[in-house]
Amino acid sequence: MSRPLWLALLVLAPVLSSCRIVSTQELADLKNPPNPHMANIDRAWLQNIVPQIVNEARPAGELLSLISAAGDFDSACKQYGWRAQDENPCVFAVRVSGTVEKVDTASRSGKVFIKDSRGETVAVQLGPTLRGTALRDGYKGVSYQDFNDQVLFGNYSRAINEQAAAMMKAFNPQPGDTVTVDGVFSAWDIPTSVPDVTPAKITRTQGGA
Repeated sequence: MSRPLWLALLVLAPVLSSCRIVSTQELADLKNPPNPHMANIDRAWLQNIVPQIVNEARPAGELLSLISAAGDFDSACKQYGWRAQDENPCVFAVRVSGTVEKVDTASRSGKVFIKDSRGETVAVQLGPTLRGTALRDGYKGVSYQDFNDQVLFGNYSRAINEQAAAMMKAFNPQPGDTVTVDGVFSAWDIPTSVPDVTPAKITRTQGGA
């Protein structure tokens, strides 16, 4: 064996010995590493997202009064809501307690209509398709910078919405039920009424507080 060929084999030996065959999934993961937030959605929902919303939720009437009294929307958002960036809508956590008036399942974007103690009717998303990204955008544990991929960030929002939709399906609210919903809504300006609420928790209660 010639000296140049022997030297070349000596150099390549460590490289060749470290090579291995990878599966299609492993190759895909090497090209696009899986985001850890996508792997722990169930746990994040139960341990982080829902507790945050429940802890921050204010009764609908009280929240609307506080937002209105803040004077301007930016101040109201800083005090009572959350947005990661100024160009985003503000997300508010709200509690709606009352009696289910109607359940609309005519479309996949179903809604539950709850008449609260103020005598006002609030629409709560039922699903199975929940519109919007308020659950994701109101969660302080993640931001777009944790993904740096608009498609993946959108998938994360849909996965969270699916958690909420599954919860509502299991609860199966019916007209006449007295319930309390903790959820979120997003707004660009001071609302005069509660916009459609995306739920994070629903419970049966006694009396419409």
